[in-house]
Parts: sequence; C-alpha cells; structure tokens
Amino acid sequence: MKNKFWLAIAALTVSTIVSCDKVDGPYKEENTTNIGSLPGTLNDIRVLNATTTSDDVDVLVAKFSLESASPRTIALQFTWHGAQSNVISEVATGNDAIFDNDSVYITAPAPFGTLTFKYSATISDTLTGQADFVVPYTPTNPVKKVLLEDYTGRKCGNCPRAQRIIANTLEPLYHEQLVVATNHAGVYAVPDNPPSCFAEDFRNPNSDELNTFFGLSAYPSSMINRVGYPTTHIKYYNSWQSTISQELSKPNDAFINIYSAYNEGSRTAQLTISTEFLNNLGDDYKLAVFLIEDSIHGCQLDYDLTTPTQIDSAYIHRHVLRAALNSSFGENLINDPDLTTKYIRLYNYQIPDKYNVDQCYILAYVYQTNNYYVLQSELRKIKP
Repeated sequence: MKNKFWLAIAALTVSTIVSCDKVDGPYKEENTTNIGSLPGTLNDIRVLNATTTSDDVDVLVAKFSLESASPRTIALQFTWHGAQSNVISEVATGNDAIFDNDSVYITAPAPFGTLTFKYSATISDTLTGQADFVVPYTPTNPVKKVLLEDYTGRKCGNCPRAQRIIANTLEPLYHEQLVVATNHAGVYAVPDNPPSCFAEDFRNPNSDELNTFFGLSAYPSSMINRVGYPTTHIKYYNSWQSTISQELSKPNDAFINIYSAYNEGSRTAQLTISTEFLNNLGDDYKLAVFLIEDSIHGCQLDYDLTTPTQIDSAYIHRHVLRAALNSSFGENLINDPDLTTKYIRLYNYQIPDKYNVDQCYILAYVYQTNNYYVLQSELRKIKP
C-alpha cells in the first residue's frame, strides 16, 4: 500500500500522533500525544537501520488493548506493512501504565530493524483502539525552495504588474522551487465603506502584523526568504528574479514534508509537518504554518487597463494568505538542530466556511529566529 499518510483511530479520537521513517543510522522523533480517553506522552520513537523508498511509504500501526480488569494491564503491538511485532504489556500502577524503552521487533517487507519507544498512558476499563502513525519519507535529493512574500492591496494599481511577473515569468522559470504567499495589507488593502466592489476585506491580522513588523509601506513590494533583514530585506519586482536565483544557488539546509488528511463533514484538516536539517547549523529555528487560498475572484485596480475606471471586476487573486495556524511568527522548533532527528508538529485546523477548500493550501516554512531568514518552504494542497 502506497502513500497512506495520516492517522486513523477506532473507538477513540486522535489529537496528535507521530512516528518514524527511513534512516541510515540512529534516528529520533519527538512529539506530545493525546489519544482521546487514552492521554499519554509519546516521548521517544527510534528506528535503527530502517529503509524504505518513496513508493514504499506505509503506516506504522499501534494497537492498544486492555488484557484484564484486575490487575489492569495494557498490551501494545505494532504492525508494519502487514507484519506484526511481538506483543508487550505493562500492568497499571493505579490508573497509569508506563512503557519505558521496551523493544519491539518487526520482520516486514521493508527491512525495519528494532523499534524502541517510551509511552505513558491512562487506562480505561473499556479501552480498545487502533492508532496509525505517519511515516515521513525523505527523498534522496530534496528540492530547495524559495519563499516570495508579496505585499499588495486590491486598490493598488501597480500591484497587478507584480502578480503578472510572478505568474508569467517566475513560476514558469522556477516551478516548484518558488513558493508564493500574497499578503493583503497596508493602505491599499483597506476595503471601501460605503460598500463597492472593494467591500470584501482580504486582510487578516497575521498579514497586518507581518506588514507592520517588517516595515513594508510601498506597494507592491516583497521579501524573498527575508534575506537582508533588517536593512535590505524589502525587494521590488525588478530585483525578484536575481534574488531568487541567488537564493537557489545556496546550499539546501532543510527539508519540510506536509501530510494532510481532510474531513469533509467537519471541514477539518489533520496535518503532520516534518522538518529535518540537512547541514550542520547552530542557532534557534522556528516553524511557521499558514493557510493559503488561491484563485479568488474579485475587483482589482489595474493601472495597465485602458478602461475609464481601470478596475478589473474579474481579477483572479493568487496565493492569498488567509490565516496563521501557529501565530504570525510561528513557534519554536529547535535550538542547535540534530542532523539525525526529524522534528514533527501536528495540527487540526478547521477551514472557515467562507474559504473554498478546493483551492486551499498549507504553507510551512522554517526560519532562523535571530534574523528571520527562511531556510526552506513547502506548500501542500489540503485536498489532493
């Protein structure tokens, strides 16, 4: 079975789960886990000498069961590619069962090695459940990507020229290596009152906060990986191509993978974001995660039009940043990253009804805390 990425659970509701993947040596992922009525902490999962390929990614399944009511014992077994591990169990002390560095052995089609882990859990007398763990995959040569943060407004008559450069020149030139986020902020993004065709407000608090913090005041303008902060980070469209090329010539220092499962009924995206560092780096790093909506139809002032109003009532707004999932400046990821570790964050995010989920994407990027420099970006559509 190929590319089964998110988590499923029977009889329990999953909040966050994490697991592990291909490595060439000792390897660790860490995350806090809650499984409905089975709250616990998945402190450490380590796979030794495991190998998979891009077409061989499957789920690591952990099955929990209550062996008896007195003494209460919880049993745990892993399944990988249909092969089952040995069963391990722990007797509860009070209401708690703690697995600590137990070893699970699995013989499966993909050489798996030894899985060691720690787990603490509160036992329910009716406990029964199954949790699937994502297995993040890392390609042999991860693609370096550059983030272009464009700042614009619907009443900015020069801004469509910048968007046309992105759509007609930069995206065809750089393809997947260019990730674009369009922030509607500043004086030209203020909606009309009384209402006109500019009544809809494309602004959001996160774009406003970023716009103010980074000091953007002339539009269109942008940042490319935020290179040059705090003095030369604001770039205008005549320098975009050269700056992007310069950034792509640098070593690729990080890799981000986004896994998304979408629940139609609740409009909720379940997201696993895996970040790993490819070169030895010091300093602190943060992960920022945003919702992007693409191809929104709405009025736009365009000075290149020859009509009397110079308003394009059928303009298509691209790559619009709608909201932050973990604040405008993200969250702490790691200080002094380890090359043998993948850093996992998990999110449940309900897409607001006013957004077209078929055109929604998750943007994630990792950046250096002290100078805001973006090392790597990734964009993934919420619905495949």
